[in-house]
Amino acid sequence: MINGINTSLSGLLAASTRANTAANNIANAYNTSLPVGGDRNTATLQASRAYVPQKTVNSSLKNGGVTATRVPVSPSSLTVFSPDNPVSNEEIFVNIPNIEPAIEFSELIKAKNAYKANAAVLRTLSEIEDTALDIIE
Repeated sequence: MINGINTSLSGLLAASTRANTAANNIANAYNTSLPVGGDRNTATLQASRAYVPQKTVNSSLKNGGVTATRVPVSPSSLTVFSPDNPVSNEEIFVNIPNIEPAIEFSELIKAKNAYKANAAVLRTLSEIEDTALDIIE
């Protein structure tokens, strides 16, 4: 019973991490920054204050359950032509985060479904425990 609860709680936490990561990416999808010498690595982008998008990677735990880890997307930005952007460089290019809003919304849906499934498991475990206690009494 305890293992089931721990597994479901880890699933709830992983779903929450997935949802938070996707929401951050959506909120920052159109942040622009000045291209820095054509270098698209994460350290350079962080130095130029660009948003570095992340993705969530789930890993199984040894004793059951899952853990969610945020990792940076690579390449973290795309250079696009943007003549009206005040941040553009001399060649009229800006960096935008390498984020596809449709994919991020699908991540939110996956997180919602995972959260609902793990919450249902917790409810079922609670009902089983209540039934077992009623039988004992």
